Amino acid sequence: MRLTRFAAAGTVVLLAAACGGGSDDGTGSGEAPDTLTVWRMGDADGDQNTFMDDVTQQYQELYPDTEVEIQWIPWGEFSQRFQTAMVSGGPDVVEIGNDQVATWADAGALYDVADLAEGWEEREDLLDAAYANGTFDDAQYSVPWYSGVRALWYNTDQLEEIGHEPPETWDELIEVAEALEEEYDIPGMAAPTDFVNGIGSFVWAAGGEFAVEEDGEWVGQLDTPETAEGLEFYADLISDGHSPSACVGIDEVECGHADFANREVGMFIDGPWAADQIADINDEHTEHWATAPIPGVDGMAPAFGGGSDLAVWGTSEHPEAAFDYITTLNSKENAVPYNEIASMFPTFEDVLESDTFQEDPVQAGAATQATGELRLFPDTPNWGHVQWELATVQNAVERLAEGEDADDVLPELDQELTEALNRPTDE
Repeated sequence: MRLTRFAAAGTVVLLAAACGGGSDDGTGSGEAPDTLTVWRMGDADGDQNTFMDDVTQQYQELYPDTEVEIQWIPWGEFSQRFQTAMVSGGPDVVEIGNDQVATWADAGALYDVADLAEGWEEREDLLDAAYANGTFDDAQYSVPWYSGVRALWYNTDQLEEIGHEPPETWDELIEVAEALEEEYDIPGMAAPTDFVNGIGSFVWAAGGEFAVEEDGEWVGQLDTPETAEGLEFYADLISDGHSPSACVGIDEVECGHADFANREVGMFIDGPWAADQIADINDEHTEHWATAPIPGVDGMAPAFGGGSDLAVWGTSEHPEAAFDYITTLNSKENAVPYNEIASMFPTFEDVLESDTFQEDPVQAGAATQATGELRLFPDTPNWGHVQWELATVQNAVERLAEGEDADDVLPELDQELTEALNRPTDE
C-alpha cells in the first residue's frame, strides 16, 4: 500500500484501517463502519436522491448495519471544502472532477486504491485512458465514474435526402455543410466562438495543444503550426459562411439549440444532454435527431472528456468499505440508470458499445466518441482564469473569424496565455 503525503496522525489512522479484518456483518471486504460519509458534487434533485437511495440499499447488502450519509457539495464550494477536510477530517468517499484528481493527489488528500482495485471484477472493462486519469507514480488515487462527451448533431432525414453519411473528416464536414446549404438554404454548421470544449476537438485533431508544461513552467502553444491549423479551420467555418455569423461571441446553447430545433442550421456540436433543452424549443423533428463522432483531420477527433472520478479520502478509517461503496455506485448495473437521469456516459467500454447506447440515435455517436481519445485542458487552477475571465482561446477564434491574420493574433494571445497560466495561483 502506498501512503499519500498526509499529516502523521492521519497516517496512523490509515495504517490501522488497512490492517483491519473483514466485515463482521455482511460480505464486504473490510470492517463495517457505523457511518460511511459520501460527498457528491452538485445539487441534489428527486431523481438523483432516488438513485443514491437505491445505491445505499445495494451497499447495505454488503454492510447491513452501516448508515450511508450522502452530503451534496456545490461545485463552486468543492475546493474550499476539500482544503478544510485536509485539516479537520473529511468523508470516506468523494466525487471529484476528473480534471482535479492530479491536484488533490499531489496534495496528499486521496488514498491509494491500487491494491483494492486489483480485486474489482469490473475493473478490466473500464476505458484504459479514463482509468489512467487517476494513476500517478505507480499509485491509483481514483477510478473513473462518468464522462460528459460532446458529439456532432445532425438530422437523419436531411442527410439521407442529400445522399450523405455523417461526416468523419474535416473535408467531409465541409462537403456535407455545403450540400445542406445548397439543398435547404441554411448554414450547414453552427460554430460558436464561446465554446472552448468544442474548439478543443479541432485543435487536438490537428495535433495541437493549448499549452505544455516544461520544467515547471507553462508554455502557450497557440502560435504553433498544429494549434493554428485547428483554430483557423474552426474560425473559417464562420468566415467562409458555413456557420451563422451570429455565432461569434456566443456559446453552443445560444448558437445551436434554437436553430437546430427549428431546422435553421444543419449540424452543431453538443452533448446528448441537450436533447431535452432542444425539444423544449421545438419537438417536431425529434425522430430525426442523431449524433456522430466529431470529425477530425483523418477520422474521429479527440474530445474534451469532462466528468467525475470517485476516490477514497485519505483519512478514511475504513478504506476497504469505502472502496466497496465506490464499486457499488460505479457498477455496470448502475451505469444505465445513472445515464438515464444525468445523460452522462459510463466509462465501461462494453456498456458504451451495447445496444442500449448504440441503438439510440442521440446517444450512439456520443457513446462512440466516449470510447475514443478523451482529453483535458492544462492541469492548473489558472486554466479557469484563461477560459472564463480572459477568454483567450475564444478571442483568438473570434478575431480569426472576423478576418484578422493569424500571424498577428496568435503570438499576441499566446503570450497572454503563457503569462496567465504562470501567474501565482493565489491571485
